[in-house]
Amino acid sequence: MKNLLILVMLHASSFVGCMESSEIKVKVATKPKTFCNPLNLNYRFMEIEGGEGIREAADPVVVSFKDRYYLFASKSSGYWYSTDFRNWTHVYISDSVLPIEDYAPGIFVHGGYLYYVGSTHGKGMLYRSASPEKGEWEAVKEIMSFGDPAFYVEGNNLYMYYGCSPVDPIKMQVLDLNTLEAKSEVIDCFNSKKEIRGWERTGEANELPRRPYIEGAWMTQHNGKYYLQYAAPGTEWKSYADGCFVSSSPMGPFTYMSNSPVSYKPTGFIGGAGHGCLFTTKNNSYWKAVTNAISIRHMFERRISFYPAGFDKDGLPFTNTYLGDYPIFLPSDRGTKGVEKKSPGWMLLSKGKPVTASSSIDNCSPNLAVDEESRTAWVAKGNGGSEWLQIDLEEKMQIYSIQVNFDEYGATQKGYSSDLYQRYRLLASRDGKNWSIIVNNSQKRTDMPHDYIEFEKPFLARFIKFENVEYTVSPKVSLRELRVFGKGKGLLPARVQEASSMRDKKDPCSASFSWKPVSNAQGYIIRYGIAPDKLYNNFQISGNKSAYQTNSLNADVTYYFTIDSYNSNGITEGKSVNKILN
Repeated sequence: MKNLLILVMLHASSFVGCMESSEIKVKVATKPKTFCNPLNLNYRFMEIEGGEGIREAADPVVVSFKDRYYLFASKSSGYWYSTDFRNWTHVYISDSVLPIEDYAPGIFVHGGYLYYVGSTHGKGMLYRSASPEKGEWEAVKEIMSFGDPAFYVEGNNLYMYYGCSPVDPIKMQVLDLNTLEAKSEVIDCFNSKKEIRGWERTGEANELPRRPYIEGAWMTQHNGKYYLQYAAPGTEWKSYADGCFVSSSPMGPFTYMSNSPVSYKPTGFIGGAGHGCLFTTKNNSYWKAVTNAISIRHMFERRISFYPAGFDKDGLPFTNTYLGDYPIFLPSDRGTKGVEKKSPGWMLLSKGKPVTASSSIDNCSPNLAVDEESRTAWVAKGNGGSEWLQIDLEEKMQIYSIQVNFDEYGATQKGYSSDLYQRYRLLASRDGKNWSIIVNNSQKRTDMPHDYIEFEKPFLARFIKFENVEYTVSPKVSLRELRVFGKGKGLLPARVQEASSMRDKKDPCSASFSWKPVSNAQGYIIRYGIAPDKLYNNFQISGNKSAYQTNSLNADVTYYFTIDSYNSNGITEGKSVNKILN
C-alpha cells in the first residue's frame, strides 16, 4: 500500500511537471468584444515649440455619418473613422485642406454633409464633406466661430455654443441652418461659481485659488429637455470634468444640475474626463468621449477615452467611469438598457507585482511599469531586441487580455509621421522557465501606443514577458504600463462594514472619508452621489489605505456614499449607503 502511494505521488508530480512545461496555446481575438482606455490611436506629436516628442489629442467629437463613426480631436493632423469601434482608420489632412491645426473642432451633420469649423476668435471658414473618409472637403461660408464651438441642429436652426475662458461665460447664438446667418443675439448661458461648486476649482485636487477655465460646451436633447454640458477646471489636471445645466429650450434659461460633475474620473491609471461629447450608437446607447490628462512633459500631453453614459429615470445624466480604464465591452456589443453590460469583470492582475527587466535608466525602474500610473514609465537603456520586461503574478491566474502602454521617453518628433511603430512580442510561462509566444507583433508597422490584446479564450499563466523587437519612436524603449487583466483564483475581498464621512464646516465643498480596512483588499472605490440610488461618481483608492479627502462637492447639495473593496479576484460592494454628515 505504501509503495502504491509513492507511485501515485510520483505520477502526480510528473503530471504537474508536464503541465508546467507544456506549451501555452493562445489565440488572439480577431473580433474582440472589449477595449481598454485610453483609446489605442496613433496620437500625433506636438508641432509647437517645446512640444517635441510629446503626443496629444483632446476635445473629442464623435458623430455618426453614412454608416461610419467619425472621431475628431484637437491637434491630430486629421481625424479617424470606424464602422465597429474596434479599428480606427486615420485620415491625414493637411492645412491646405482644412484649418486642422485649430483646437477643438466644431462638427455637425446636415443634408448629406459633414460640416467642420475650427476653434477661432472671430470669423472662421465653415467646410463640408460628403466623403470625409476620402479627405475631400470644400469651403462653404465664413461664419462667426469662437473658442470651443459646439453645434446642435433642430428644425431650421443651428444652435452654436462656445466659450473657453477663465473670465467669460459659456455663450450661444442661433444661426439659420440654410443661410448660416444669425437669427438671434449672443446669449450668456452661465459662468463658474467655484465658491460653491468644488469640482470647478483648479488643481489636481481642486485645491488652488485661481479661477477655472469654463470651456468645452456640448448640447444634448433627451426626452424634451436640453442638457448643456461644459468642462472645468482645466485640461492639465486629473480633476478635469464635465458639468451640466438643463433647460426646456435650447436657448435657455439654464438651471445647474446638482449631480454635476456628470463626467468625472480623478483617479485610476489615467485621469480626467472633461471636454468631451455625449454621443449615441446605432442601438441608441449613450457613450461619452472625453479628454484624459497626462500633462507631465507639457500641459497639453493628453489622451482620449470612451465611457458608457446615459440618463436615469429622473432625467439625470451620468457617465460610468467605475474602473473605467479596465476592459469595457465595445459600444457595438452593448445592450440597450443602459450600462448593465459595461464590463466583463476582468480585474487587474499586474499591479505592484514583482518585475524584472533587461536594463533601466536612473529614476525609470521596472516597477514603474506596474504602478498603475500613466504618468510614470520604465525606460530601458536601448531600443533593440535585447530589451525586455517580465512580470511575476506570483501565482497562476486566468488571463483574458493585456494592454501595452508605450511611453515616448527621449522622442524628438514633431507633428505627424507615418514611420513610427512598436514591434514586440509577448510571452507567457507557468514556471518562469518554459515560455510560449502569446502575441507576435514582431512584423507590425503601425503606431499603436496603447496596444490592447484580447484573447479568444483565457489561459493560465504566472509570468508575462514583454520582448522588444524594434521601437522607432525614440532611442530608448519605454513602457508607461504593462497591464494584465483576468481573474485570480483566490477569495474576494471582505466587505467594508464600517465607513464614515464628514464635511468641512468652513468649506462644505470639502469632505473626508474614512473606513476600516478589510482583509484581502487591494484597494477601495468610494461611490457617491446625490441620492442613495444615484451614486454615479467615484474615487478609486489603491492600496491598504483607510482615508480619503475631496474638495469637489457642491456646497449646497446633500450626498450619500458607499465604499466597495476590490482585488484581483473581483469586487465586493459596500455594506450600506451612508449620508455624508454636515
